Amino acid sequence: MTDQPNTLDPDVVNAIVRDMDDPRYPTQITVFCDHCGTTNTGDYMVREGMTSEDRLAVARTHLVNNEGWEHNEYGDDFCPEHAGSAA
Repeated sequence: MTDQPNTLDPDVVNAIVRDMDDPRYPTQITVFCDHCGTTNTGDYMVREGMTSEDRLAVARTHLVNNEGWEHNEYGDDFCPEHAGSAA
């Protein structure tokens, strides 16, 4: 298991996807770079009842912490190539 918060052990993920009654489940989320249109699509574990904004926040947190993406206070997302740019 990694030291990253909210990271699930692979055995836990396997148990979740096999249990149809578990309120957590994988969902595919795509984040777009607001500068160039590059997309990043990934499968994320979310919970039943999370809003679309909550689910997007899960993907954004992962991309910022692990993939070099940037998210600003205006709701813009930037791929690693454009993160930190004035654009």
